[in-house]
Amino acid sequence: EKQPIFLFLGSLAENQISNKGAKALARSLLVNRSLMVLDLRSNSIGPTGAKALAEALKKNQILLSLK
Repeated sequence: EKQPIFLFLGSLAENQISNKGAKALARSLLVNRSLMVLDLRSNSIGPTGAKALAEALKKNQILLSLK
C-alpha cells in the first residue's frame, strides 16, 4: 500500500512556468492535501494562468502562502 507523501513547502520560483504550467498547477491544487507554502515568483504566468490559480485557491483549504 502506498503511503501518502507530505510536502509542506514547495518552491517553483524561476522555472519559466507559463500559463499552461499554471493551469496544470491549478488542477493539482484542487486535490492538494499537503502543500502549505508555494513559491511561484519570477515565472512567465500571464493573466489566464493567474486566473486558473485564483479559482483553484478558492477551493483549496490547505495552502497557506502563495508567493
